[in-house]
Amino acid sequence: MEDQKPARRWLSAHTTGAWYIGTGAVAVVLYAITAPLEAAVYGHHVLTALFATAAAYGSLVVAVRFPVIATIAFGLATLVPRAVYTSPEPAPWPWSATAIIAFCALVFTVWARHGWSRGLVAYLVPGLSVSTMTLIYLDGYTLANSIVALGTGAVSAALAALLRDRMRLGAQLTQERELSQAEQERRMVAEERQRIAREMHDVVAHGLSLIQVQATSAKYRIPDVPAPAAAEFDDIAASARTALAEMRRLLGVLRGDDERAERAPQPTLADLPRLVAEARRAGADIELVGPPHDEMSAAASLAAYRIAQEAVSNAIRHAPGSRIDVTVRRDGGDLFVEVANTAAAAPTRQTDGAGHGIIGMRERAAQLGGSLSAGPTESGGYLVVAAIPLRTGESA
Repeated sequence: MEDQKPARRWLSAHTTGAWYIGTGAVAVVLYAITAPLEAAVYGHHVLTALFATAAAYGSLVVAVRFPVIATIAFGLATLVPRAVYTSPEPAPWPWSATAIIAFCALVFTVWARHGWSRGLVAYLVPGLSVSTMTLIYLDGYTLANSIVALGTGAVSAALAALLRDRMRLGAQLTQERELSQAEQERRMVAEERQRIAREMHDVVAHGLSLIQVQATSAKYRIPDVPAPAAAEFDDIAASARTALAEMRRLLGVLRGDDERAERAPQPTLADLPRLVAEARRAGADIELVGPPHDEMSAAASLAAYRIAQEAVSNAIRHAPGSRIDVTVRRDGGDLFVEVANTAAAAPTRQTDGAGHGIIGMRERAAQLGGSLSAGPTESGGYLVVAAIPLRTGESA
């Protein structure tokens, strides 16, 4: 089943091309058989056999794009030579076996590609031409040939109708699957943003709390504070309290009914060595380079830690036994977090669909104006690289 998936994806992306290839192959085979047959068995002139047969079977390819023109061309190309030459018994008359096959292919192509209305025209127009010949000759030999042609054409029309319904249902199913996947990704992004909002609340709330405390205690810590300055400090403290209250209300909206918010202090890059040590104790072959000891904003430090934590967890989960290298470095105004792992030492079961991991890491980097790239390496491993701007931290 796995081997069929690339073929199905190609057919879905190149439906028209597949029809051209299929009808072209049928037309070439039938032409190669029928052209000499028309000249040798039915007594047609060589040029007449070549051109009439080319027009009749070339219409199969034309029918992919222009069904009406193809139908008229097929009807004329199969009717006109028969009106000029007489029946060479015991050969099939008025249509040869290959002409009947081409008729079925024409009906099938037009009905499946363009719907029942044009498909019915593709059935009736050549059907009328063969029926006209039957009325002219009025013998059982011609009547049997017409019955076989019209009967097999009807079967082709029924099969084409089934295929068209199958294609329509398949297209609807694919569209619904894409919509469902897009909705799932949007939901994952929303959930990840809620988690980021809770963590950012802890970061910003800490700073606002310090501002409020410093502003409130300034007139007690600093002697001889002028009354206007003391009033200004009181206003700053009040603004900080108001902003803190508004942030908590906003966080309550984001949380919804979930009151189990994380209350532990949020980790920073300083906690990354402990994370690596825990992974090593769990059996992972992991090494850490960095992190830098430069001062940076709490938001950047938290985002870098969470990205490294998620990338390490993914490597341990999806590539057991691999070597994991974690590098955290500063380059100019950006903080880079790189987590690379080699190929898995043992086979792992792959799961379809994207989870929270890559989406969450990308959202964390984007929230700070950064970027994240993740993908397999040429050696069979996986590499995650996040770039987090530190301008905010530098300006603080």
